[in-house]
Amino acid sequence: MSTGRTGWHEARPCWREADTYDIDVIVRERRPTDSLTRLERVLVARGLHGQLPGTEIARIVGVHPRTVWRWAADGWKQAA
Repeated sequence: MSTGRTGWHEARPCWREADTYDIDVIVRERRPTDSLTRLERVLVARGLHGQLPGTEIARIVGVHPRTVWRWAADGWKQAA
């Protein structure tokens, strides 16, 4: 029996592919967008962490502030 995540999420493009150009632009310009994959949301949030409060990061990436705090508390690598 495996522990942790199973392999089903690894087959989904939204979990393993990210457009680094879009991520860099969003982090640099701090503009909200709703067209990000889950992985891109985590990477943008990680890039903004330490620069903006969690509530502002959540607004930019389109998630609840608690999600940003959970990602940070769990370690960004695990979230991504």
